Amino acid sequence: MLFLKKEKGTSKMKTKYIRTDVTTEYDMFISPTHQRVINNGNIKGIMESMKEHGVIAGISVRPSIEYPGKYEVYDGQHTIAACKRLNAPVIYSVFRGVSNKAMIALNGKSRVWKMTDYLGYGVTDNIEDYKLLNRIYKQEKLPLTALVIMYGGSYGNKSFKSLNWKALTPEKGNTILKYIKDYERLFNVKHCRHARFVWGLCKVYDTGLYEHKRMINQLSKCSQLLTKQANPEDYAKNIQMVYNHGIRKELRVQFIQD
Repeated sequence: MLFLKKEKGTSKMKTKYIRTDVTTEYDMFISPTHQRVINNGNIKGIMESMKEHGVIAGISVRPSIEYPGKYEVYDGQHTIAACKRLNAPVIYSVFRGVSNKAMIALNGKSRVWKMTDYLGYGVTDNIEDYKLLNRIYKQEKLPLTALVIMYGGSYGNKSFKSLNWKALTPEKGNTILKYIKDYERLFNVKHCRHARFVWGLCKVYDTGLYEHKRMINQLSKCSQLLTKQANPEDYAKNIQMVYNHGIRKELRVQFIQD
């Protein structure tokens, strides 16, 4: 399969194809961590086809940066596995400059890939927003879904997995991170690092009505009321309840509309 890139202002397509070859040197191919889990059923199906029809399909590879002289298989890992088991030759096509973003677009959003995998792809592709998030993730160990919401401004796992995510709200992210650390350090609120809690806190923060000094004062009196909840909306309501606990009615704040 040729991977083609459309150039701006022209209908012509630019190919990243280098060459096609055949080999039985299986060690020259590696499967990087982003490859989906091998399905033995798929391999057996390809093996049966090879036994009846021979090798009639190839694989797509790109030169490995991590292992010079070897090739990463980004399309066709089941085919190469079948070839190995049958000691059959591998037909491989080499493409240059295939980014992780392009690889994801080709293979789709595999459910077995983790958020950390996509973070790694973005860092490998030298995307600044992903490099920023990677530094924070390594330092703070918060769930990536939470960090995406904090620093991207909203829930954005879909764009994150497409390597199109942008860190649109870094100031908000840093502020929410400070709040979380205060909850944890001052009141030992363990679940404040859960993605659902962070999402709920972001909902509260986005109203523009939250005052952290007041919340800290409230927690000093009733931190036991900040409890685990089932979803972000319930966490937001729980934060609101603590924020208003024991406060005169006219001074209460409504973050969440009933």
